[in-house]
This record gives sequence, C-alpha cells and structure tokens, in this order.
Amino acid sequence: MAETTPANSGQPRRKRPPPRPVNVERVEQVSPRLTRVTFTGERLADFGPSKPGGHIKLLFVPDGVQWNPDDPNDETPRPPSRTYTPRFYDQGARELGVEFVHHGAGLASDWAHAAKSGDPMFIGGPGGGYDVAEDTTKIVIVADDTAMPAAGMVLEALPIGCDAEVLCEVTDGGDERDLSPSVASAPIWLHRAKDGARPGALLEDAVRGIARDNGLSHWWIACEAATMRRIRDFLLDEIGVDGEKLHNRGYWRLGESNYPDHDYGKD
Repeated sequence: MAETTPANSGQPRRKRPPPRPVNVERVEQVSPRLTRVTFTGERLADFGPSKPGGHIKLLFVPDGVQWNPDDPNDETPRPPSRTYTPRFYDQGARELGVEFVHHGAGLASDWAHAAKSGDPMFIGGPGGGYDVAEDTTKIVIVADDTAMPAAGMVLEALPIGCDAEVLCEVTDGGDERDLSPSVASAPIWLHRAKDGARPGALLEDAVRGIARDNGLSHWWIACEAATMRRIRDFLLDEIGVDGEKLHNRGYWRLGESNYPDHDYGKD
C-alpha cells in the first residue's frame, strides 16, 4: 500500500509503481495447511527489502485475459487481488517467497494448491510494515496462523539481546513449525481444534494470562480483526500499555473475504 499525501498539503502524491510480472519458480508444502511459493522475475531486481510484517498485493489474472499494467491505455479491468506478506527476498537470485495458509476454499488458497513452476502472477508493493524500536528489550508477539510469516520477520529484525515472548494460535499440532530459519524461538502454541474454540479466543485468554507481567513491553499483534481489537483495548484500557509500544493489525475478519489490508484497530 503506497503512502499518499493529503491533497491540501502542497506535496505531490507518491506514484505507485505498476505491479511486477513474475512466474512461479518452485512450490513447497511446508505443513498440511501451509504452501510456500517462490516467485522469480527480472522486475524483482528493484523490489527492495520490505519492513517486517510488510505486505504485497498478488493480482490473479483470469485465464485467457491479457492485462498489461505498464500500459496506461490498457482498459482491461484490474484483476482481483489478495494481500500477503513477502516472507523472503533474494535480490541476486531475483526471488520472492510467499507463504499461503489454507483455511478452506478461496481465490488465493485454490491458486496456491494448484500452482506449478512457470505459472504467471503479478505482484504489487511492498508497503507498510513494522518499525522496530532500537531500544526494544522485551516484546510480546501475538499471532494466529495467517500472521506467522510476518511474526518470523519481526523476530529476525529485533535488536540483539531482545527478549521475545511468542503466542501462536493454530488449528492443531500439524501447523507448528519454526517461525524463522535463523532466529530461535519457543512459541506457546495454542490449538483451536482441541476444544473447538472460535478463532482468536485462545489468544485472548493467553494474553490476559501474561499481560500484567508485560505492561512495559512492546507488543506486536496480528490476527483476526475483532480479536485484535479486543486485545488492543484490553492492553490499553486495563493494563495501561503505552500506545507507542503497541503495533496491531487485523489480517482477516471472520465471515469476510479479501479483508482490507489497513486495519490497525484505531477506529
């Protein structure tokens, strides 16, 4: 998501670059409900590193449709898109990795299940992300399965010596995995399927159990939107966490598809 400047500021708007054409390089089944797709393309040379928890847009051009985002005269409707975290980027190899969490049928999930080497894709971004404060000595990371790729990026960006406590809510033990190949962590894993809990309920309970010991910590929260708001309000109103130390984002909303990528819970 590109930053823009208010119309009355006198500053020019930042122009969004057109989405980049890429192709699938390889597909890996990381766990029963997680597929990692690596994209490649010459236009990834200037993609640049994204901030931890940043996002990109994947644009799904329907079969048989020709779309050229570089052509300002192309009147083809913009393809449907979904928002994802760019999990890794290798400038030299012109590669970008994206991880797809599967929770039933859907545009992106169905595409990832069927993806194979050579398949085309368009990628817009990157944008957004989390600025890790240099003086961070303790952080609590609260994530569900959709935010695990971003949580791994946050871990990798923390200052040396920073203590990280990680809560991860997933379907069951089959979803447990290392969040980062380079940074060790020991998440507290919360399994929804065990008790048939609604999405987010276990995260809320776990946060309440550790919050009073972490009132001065930084917090990074990414999960279902309504859950994120309840956790945010609890930390601000009942624990007194400094709002400057709280970064939260709704990655999805129960019952909705293609949820907006700019829900920071401040409305």
